[in-house]
Amino acid sequence: MKLYLIRHAKAESRASWWHADVLRPLSAEGHGEAMGLVERLDGVPIARVISSPALRCRQTVEPLAARLGLTVEIEPRLGEGSSMGEAMALIGSLGNRPVVLCSHGDLIPGLVQKLAPGALELEGKRVPKGSTWVFQGTYGETLRVAYLPPPRHAFGAGAEGERLRIAVADLGSTSFHMLVADAMPDGHLERVAREREMLRLGAAIGPDGLIPPETCERAVDAARRLGRAAQRAGAEQVHAIATAALRDAKNGRKLAEQLGRALSADVRILSGQEEARLIFAAFRRRVGLGDEPALGLDLGGGSLELAVGNASNLRFEETLRLGVARLHGELAPSDPMTGGESRRLRDWVEESLAPLVPRIQALAPERCIAAGGTARALGRLLLEEEDAALRGLLVTEDQLEKLSQKLRRSSHSERLDMPGMDTRRADLLPVGALILSTLVQMLRLPGLMISDWGIREGVILSAIERRNRDARKKPAAAAGGPRSG
Repeated sequence: MKLYLIRHAKAESRASWWHADVLRPLSAEGHGEAMGLVERLDGVPIARVISSPALRCRQTVEPLAARLGLTVEIEPRLGEGSSMGEAMALIGSLGNRPVVLCSHGDLIPGLVQKLAPGALELEGKRVPKGSTWVFQGTYGETLRVAYLPPPRHAFGAGAEGERLRIAVADLGSTSFHMLVADAMPDGHLERVAREREMLRLGAAIGPDGLIPPETCERAVDAARRLGRAAQRAGAEQVHAIATAALRDAKNGRKLAEQLGRALSADVRILSGQEEARLIFAAFRRRVGLGDEPALGLDLGGGSLELAVGNASNLRFEETLRLGVARLHGELAPSDPMTGGESRRLRDWVEESLAPLVPRIQALAPERCIAAGGTARALGRLLLEEEDAALRGLLVTEDQLEKLSQKLRRSSHSERLDMPGMDTRRADLLPVGALILSTLVQMLRLPGLMISDWGIREGVILSAIERRNRDARKKPAAAAGGPRSG
């Protein structure tokens, strides 16, 4: 089965509504969330759309049904005050076709708990209005689950002159990525193109602290190809960032200058703290953070970035030399990983994290959000789909530990046969899974959510924010300028 369980979008307040509650409509913000739901599920082959009789539920899914050419089916078993048993019986009768159900806040938490025990703990027991829970698997068994926060939709976004096509070249320790996206003033992004080159710069740094000349040449060639891809995609701006490998290598700054010439864009070497801030900015937009604190992390090839904050501020940021490619080469190069390597690797991760654990726990993050190629590759392994949609995928501590054990006991050839395996990361994933599993256990977290947005999207959001800020300054400057007469 594949089930999209949606809590209705924001409605007019009960206090302001004098008629029957079943007729209480969506607010203006709720109508925007309903339109955002259409964007969210665009292209999904939904077979049925079923709603509670309440007007606010019907209005939440009517735009989606209209886009799909479907009629909203009214189902009293989804109504406010309905019994959990009757709602579960409805879900059990749906079969294998993708179905959308829209219901209320008194019913959905119990349904989530029954369909995927422990999922609410991963999300801090939150089921906000407009949120979506996606379940996939065999009914009656433990289902795979993803959580999607309330969608945002700005009417008129993308009007002529507002859209800006931005390319971001992310020159990382494991791979070089180019993302080209159309960005709207409200932060809505539409992906246009994406390219990736696996280079393993972090692993190439020699004992002398230098990236070898032949690796530098390959990196420049790769950057030149990415630059041409950005030109083909019609990018109006190109932003280039570099992370741990170029930050650590003695010749990193010189190589960054060469890469910049190949890309026709200046390369900005980020500090670990800057990485954490950009990644957290992407989480704020994509995951829908509220007032409660959340731990955000990005596990890359050369470093691990950690940040704790909420929708309005960032209270903690740190970077550690716990990159996957780095630790694979230094501590666990064998295939399969030996028991001694596994113990040394876990000990090293624990020793590195130990000073930070009290500081992070004191901030009481209610959930953990993970970005980066390693986290996404592990998510696809859990889903057993190489091109799986990962946004909001929830991974329990137990699932992560079991996957970690499976990976580190397997050989490279065995991993290549695993459904959903990213073949370019097959040698690194045992190390990455062990790092994340150890971190979750040390911080006593129930698990983590995998985000499909990360540092590249954070760079684009930062560029849009600067553009909006500059646009606001122009009228003020004009108003304060010299007057004639």
